[in-house]
Amino acid sequence: MIELFIGCSLLLQVEITEQSIDDYFLCNHLQDVKQWYYKTEQYFGDDTLFALAVMSCESDGRAKATGYNRDGSIDQGLFQFNNRTEKWLEDDIYNRELDMYDVETNIKAARWLSFYDGWHHWNSSKHCWGKYK
Repeated sequence: MIELFIGCSLLLQVEITEQSIDDYFLCNHLQDVKQWYYKTEQYFGDDTLFALAVMSCESDGRAKATGYNRDGSIDQGLFQFNNRTEKWLEDDIYNRELDMYDVETNIKAARWLSFYDGWHHWNSSKHCWGKYK
């Protein structure tokens, strides 16, 4: 992780290219979520940096973030799990109640969902993280 942040600081001293601009924006996103790096790495492994970019786009790294949708549903936690998706996970996958404001539960559920069903659940923020996929 330290190498990532050293690399981010060095980006300001390199020739400006499209890639360096993308790297710079990725680094800025990761600043919001750096406190969750090690917990996220436990579940995402090689996909950790991408997962952190999605997390940043969804909640800016705020574990208690809540989003209210026009259809009356709510999004919760780091990966902004919709309460309807949470209900499906509770009933059909985990067979128990989940607390999406719990950091580990949220990250673990995001890993399961992204691995088995893809990243489309986060398409509402794809304009933000899509360039990193």
